[in-house]
Amino acid sequence: MTTVHITARAADAVTRVRAARAGALTFTIDGGCCEGTAPHLFEDAVLAGGAERIGDVAGVPVYLQPAMAAPYRAATVTIDVVDDPTSDAMSLETEYGLRFVLREGRVESS
Repeated sequence: MTTVHITARAADAVTRVRAARAGALTFTIDGGCCEGTAPHLFEDAVLAGGAERIGDVAGVPVYLQPAMAAPYRAATVTIDVVDDPTSDAMSLETEYGLRFVLREGRVESS
């Protein structure tokens, strides 16, 4: 089973987004065409059939999309955040010049 963690800085970014949003937040991890394998934070997300809940971080459920299940079946990953003022991703943290990234293993801070 996949184990997911979050760095303190990424958790702070989630708190910032949550304060500005009224809907339910959800992380999804997918292998997208534009950003590669990355965690995305959405409000009131509609998940693809077969999405697997792999845990919760910072009070937000984290789902792994079906195509990612095999590569991450026994993985430990950490959601981190980096400064990226030019990101045009659909994930909510980009409004603050940030971008969530996925790191292998357990990472304490960025």
